[in-house]
Amino acid sequence: MIEETVTFKTSRGLKLSGALLAPDESLRDMVVFAHGTGSSKSSPRNRGIAQRLLDAGIGSFLFDFTGHGESDGLPEQSTQDQQYDDLNSALDYLGAQPFVATRFVGIHGSSTGGTVAIRAAAEDPRIQVMVLRVPREYEIVQFAQMVQAPTLIIQGSEDSIVLPEAKEIYEALQCTKELRIVQGAGHLFDEDPKFTQEMEEAACEWFVRWFAACAAQD
Repeated sequence: MIEETVTFKTSRGLKLSGALLAPDESLRDMVVFAHGTGSSKSSPRNRGIAQRLLDAGIGSFLFDFTGHGESDGLPEQSTQDQQYDDLNSALDYLGAQPFVATRFVGIHGSSTGGTVAIRAAAEDPRIQVMVLRVPREYEIVQFAQMVQAPTLIIQGSEDSIVLPEAKEIYEALQCTKELRIVQGAGHLFDEDPKFTQEMEEAACEWFVRWFAACAAQD
């Protein structure tokens, strides 16, 4: 496995910190992770999914939003607009690296990172597959209707605050979609190891399935 610690700048000049993970240096599919508020590229849930993706031959790019982790800025600067710029800058950075030969790009957004991921997928054709874990609905339905990438939503049945929002987003999506409810799980899927395992496996399987479909159509 290759893991590179990298820094890159947003269009607004802020320096962000990232971690690029790949099984090797050959041509591959990549997943960009957009974490939730207060989290970072070190999120154990995102890292768990990234490890499963590595085992499947898929690379991952995890980074810290503005004001999070090791990135520049203050938490209050990390608005939805700023995070949208951060995510686009991460996609630009990934696509410009000569040491990563990327074939197809997917995105994994969790909680408020899912909100930003929806907006990015609605407007950026580079995003061809998407997984949303407990996505928040912050005036994002209009963008959800524009998403074309096959999208999986993973939601815990006991996450009473976010579950209605996830269902609203699911209903708004017009693309190929699936809603996976993990019975008994809360917002973080950490009440029982089997919840974490089910969440990680569902995310990985979705990316593997749809990256293979992209390759078949290429």
